[in-house]
Amino acid sequence: MSTFGDIERTFADLYEYRWAIGAAFLVLVAAVIAFGYWKGWHLAIWRHRILVRAISVPVLAVTIWLGWSLGSPLFTNVTVEEEFPFAFGAEVPSGMEMEDVEMIMANIAKVEQQVDELMPDSSATAVSGAPDQAFIMRESDVAMLTKGIDTMNQAMENSDDIMLEQGLDMMTAAVAAMNAKPATDSGAEQQTTAVALKSGVFMDADSFHRGEGTSTIYRGQDGSYLLRLEDLAVTNGPDLHVILSPHENPEGRDDVHTPGYIDLGKLKGNRGNQNYEIRDGVDITVFRSVIIYCKPFSVVFSVAGLTDLGAS
Repeated sequence: MSTFGDIERTFADLYEYRWAIGAAFLVLVAAVIAFGYWKGWHLAIWRHRILVRAISVPVLAVTIWLGWSLGSPLFTNVTVEEEFPFAFGAEVPSGMEMEDVEMIMANIAKVEQQVDELMPDSSATAVSGAPDQAFIMRESDVAMLTKGIDTMNQAMENSDDIMLEQGLDMMTAAVAAMNAKPATDSGAEQQTTAVALKSGVFMDADSFHRGEGTSTIYRGQDGSYLLRLEDLAVTNGPDLHVILSPHENPEGRDDVHTPGYIDLGKLKGNRGNQNYEIRDGVDITVFRSVIIYCKPFSVVFSVAGLTDLGAS
């Protein structure tokens, strides 16, 4: 398929002259049709119409497929909007997985809780929602939240308003029971939020393959890594993938496949804000670029060079 990539790169080089080329092509087609009609080619085609049909149908099918693959970026866009994961900066209690925490916190986000408190006296201090604090999820809180979620799901299946209210009460009680944990504990600084390690801005690969937006690699409190693309707007194309590469400015297939690169999977959409998990055990320090890459044609659509942000 790399041959098609060479064709697409040729189209990219000629893209800025597309209107002149298009007009010249239409004039050429009209001239050929007129000349053929004058020479009587249409009569020969009619006499051998079965053979012409057998040849023209597969040629037309390949032409349409190739034209769609190369031309679809001009008029198709896919927008995917993802929030930054609820649980990425959370402390995962023992016996739970990050997916469990994500599910619980997503359900908590749907719960509206109104609290009216009097001004505390000097003997008590309450802090809520401070940027340097995070919630501790104790085992009892987790059990209550899980039970509340199960109750609400069962209530919605059975259309039981009373059970639905009971589930909501359980979740509200669990939220209220959570304690705020200060960012420091016995003088030792504790990480309570995701840390941005590397970041870069997407640039155009050429006059046809364009890209903009930012890419950032985050480290969560549990040591996991996440790539987030924000305000992404890149030329669409067939089977685009998100690649992390040690190469600083990859321009072709060999650069993209520099030893140590990893494929984070298909691009979810050529526009929007998206998250891509980075598997455990990957050495983040070696990566110097994020690439939007067309695998079938081996074409680089956009590159964001990564810069270390100084986080440790």
